[in-house]
Amino acid sequence: MANFKKLAKGYENKAVGSLKEFMKINSVYDASTVREGAPYGAGVRKALGFVGRVGKEFGWKVNYVDGYCTELTIGEEGPLIGIYGHSDVVPATGKWTNPPFQPTEKDGVIYGRGACDDKGPLVAAIYAVKLLQDAGLLKGYRVKIVSGGDEERGSSCLDYYFNKFKGEHAKYGFTPDADYPLIYAEKGMRGYNLTKTVDLGPVTAMDGGVVSNAVCDALLVTLKADKKFEEYLKSNNVPCDILSNDPILMVRFKGKSAHGSTPEKGINAAAIAFKAIGEFYKLDALTSLVDVIKSCDGSLFGGNNVSKELGVSTYNYGIIKYEKRSKLLSMSLDYRFGEEANPDEAIKKLIEKTGFEATLKGYHNHLLFDKKSPLVATLMKAYKKETFDLFAKPLAIGGGTYAKEAPNTVAFGAVFPNNREAQGNMHSPDEFISRADFVKDIAIYARAIYMLGNLK
Repeated sequence: MANFKKLAKGYENKAVGSLKEFMKINSVYDASTVREGAPYGAGVRKALGFVGRVGKEFGWKVNYVDGYCTELTIGEEGPLIGIYGHSDVVPATGKWTNPPFQPTEKDGVIYGRGACDDKGPLVAAIYAVKLLQDAGLLKGYRVKIVSGGDEERGSSCLDYYFNKFKGEHAKYGFTPDADYPLIYAEKGMRGYNLTKTVDLGPVTAMDGGVVSNAVCDALLVTLKADKKFEEYLKSNNVPCDILSNDPILMVRFKGKSAHGSTPEKGINAAAIAFKAIGEFYKLDALTSLVDVIKSCDGSLFGGNNVSKELGVSTYNYGIIKYEKRSKLLSMSLDYRFGEEANPDEAIKKLIEKTGFEATLKGYHNHLLFDKKSPLVATLMKAYKKETFDLFAKPLAIGGGTYAKEAPNTVAFGAVFPNNREAQGNMHSPDEFISRADFVKDIAIYARAIYMLGNLK
């Protein structure tokens, strides 16, 4: 069999150049520039166009799928191997060492939004297919690379691709958007909008969080000017920025962002704000929510569950808003659960504890593959042959990937077991991918695609 490591090395510089160009595109969803052919805004459309230009450069068939995805098709006959990545990224919140959309390389590490989620792994997969094509190893099977534009907000892109565009189902597929060696199981996911009518006294507005699947790292609260409250914040070392402009007081409470699948790794700014405001103004409506928000496993209200394969349920409150005029407090909930959980019962307990009304916004059932299936066994074999990580075992995760949207698909890479901190940086400042890992990705994906295409 071919020496994929050696072959991948030959594509390093061109692939890195493509990645950096791709990362310069601010492909965060932008409602203000949504139009026909650009359902997710101008930035995402530009990123999807970049993927198409690379495909055309390589001589592949390109379809822009009405602006929802870019589909690259390689090969004319044989079983279909599907690769599903995404071109959109989460907003670049928080404090960055370098500008998030000006990729910076230091000591062999490439920093910038999208480096590992998911532009780096997607580009690696593209060059893996190019490697196979140039080496004459893409025979007797076909490959479709599909890059979506809305993975970070719920994957409506792949829903459109398969259900409206009628994209072909692959015989075997993978998404390069998680961890190595492979994800065989993913938690179920439900998104809710929690609302409650409540009078928060001096508070006139709250606005915090960016997306539902990330911990709220900042909450801006507008109140009536109050010097005593300012002193309370300072004397208690509450993490916040204060802007006093009588008769208005604006306070930006500061937390720490983390992925919605691991909210325990972050610090929710809403919990900090609710505690400070609730205690000072004696607002039980807020203080009663502090421990609920901090209880990422639902243990406070009996919503905690531990499943054999998928572990502990998690609750993340990502977007928080309040308007004095309507007296409506709203919070988004990203709830993730294992195969043994009863999600209806868990949400019922949350409602009973908090008094919120819960509106279901979207859901995905859990995903569970047989570890001995041809797809899982083959990808594991490809990974082990390229890394010599002979004792690696497939993983179960709390995050949701395109594997839930694409039939016959699992998540495969691209974060290595010895570099899990990169996973934590996916939705955080200074996201990165190392050049060495990026080249290894090309080799692993090339071998995996070749082996899947030649399965009997």
